[in-house]
Amino acid sequence: MAEYGRTSSPIRLDRSCSSVTSAPSKVCLVCADEASGCHYGVLTCGSCKVFFKRAVEGQQNYLCAGRNDCIIDKIRRKNCPACRLRKCFKAGMNLGARKSKKMGKVKGLHEEQQPPHSPKEGITFTAPLPEPTASTALVPNFSLMPPHINPSLITILEAIEPDVVYASYDSSQADTTNHLLSSLNKLAEKQMVRIVKWAKGLPGFRTMALDDQMTLLRYSWMCLMTFGLSWRSYKHTSGTMLYFAPDLVFNEQRMQQSAMYELCQGMQSISIEFVRLQLTYEEFLCMKAILLLGTIPKDGLKSQASFDEMRTSYIKELRRVIARNENNSGQNWQRFYQLTKVLDCMHELVSGLLQFCFYTFVESKALKIEFPDMLVEIINDQLPEVTAGMTKSLLFHKK
Repeated sequence: MAEYGRTSSPIRLDRSCSSVTSAPSKVCLVCADEASGCHYGVLTCGSCKVFFKRAVEGQQNYLCAGRNDCIIDKIRRKNCPACRLRKCFKAGMNLGARKSKKMGKVKGLHEEQQPPHSPKEGITFTAPLPEPTASTALVPNFSLMPPHINPSLITILEAIEPDVVYASYDSSQADTTNHLLSSLNKLAEKQMVRIVKWAKGLPGFRTMALDDQMTLLRYSWMCLMTFGLSWRSYKHTSGTMLYFAPDLVFNEQRMQQSAMYELCQGMQSISIEFVRLQLTYEEFLCMKAILLLGTIPKDGLKSQASFDEMRTSYIKELRRVIARNENNSGQNWQRFYQLTKVLDCMHELVSGLLQFCFYTFVESKALKIEFPDMLVEIINDQLPEVTAGMTKSLLFHKK
């Protein structure tokens, strides 16, 4: 196997208040009032600092009287504590974060888990565009919060779920194979930035060694993107098309033109299964977290015990979500069996997608398919490990 060169300018997996204080204005990331410092891991004003501490320590269960989308600013921040608390979590506040006494002391603050010099950092996620770098500035930091305290796991999963990403597809060009696949690769880079941000917000994720975090992201990125695609296709097209992005939807013609028609059919079959099962949003969120934890090195992780505990907690959360659904009418175990079968099917589908991705990557010049720098970085690390059989999928059912 030929070795491929690495790129530079990585997006690091560590997060500190220094990433937000580099902005020219010191603004509260919750209500946009003047910030007084870095509180609970996020640049905020004193009012939001006090509100967050009281809300979490008091384990308040606020309810929004509207649609959970109230405007939170300096004037209206007291109108809806539920939306205000949700915005605190989405910004990344948590009681376990390191705090800064003065904003002038924030510069250069880094988390202890980031090694000063790592000889092999695995995924370093290069950022050739300004957008990925900016996207990492606000990273939720729920991962240091014990999963048994409020907010619940499912509440956190709802809060940190990324927004839909646009592909910026140039529809003025013909739908050629290389144009379609190059556009998907560019979309994948945008989604990857959000996946990193999302993973860092998962309770338990950042308790693992940094190398393990990067390994899990490297092994699961394709699975997570495909699972998200299946959900969007289910919600927006009832499984009739592949909804990669609002501006990039694959109909039958585009599937055939993409040179991966059978794989497109496989991805479509997952969304059709979602339709059959009438998958709920809460189930989707739990299953997505489990997929992040679905593939590991054959020789295990450095933080294997922490990983096992985290994975178990999300499997239990999926069971709780199933049990709370009145439509299951006592058939909880059957529902759990059906959903875990879907998770197992994802691994088989993604194996084929990765092989196609690796082939187009190696032959990218001849095929005239573009791969953004971040994707190049990931595939450079992942390709030799997968082809050498160094990975192991954690299945729920025997084949």
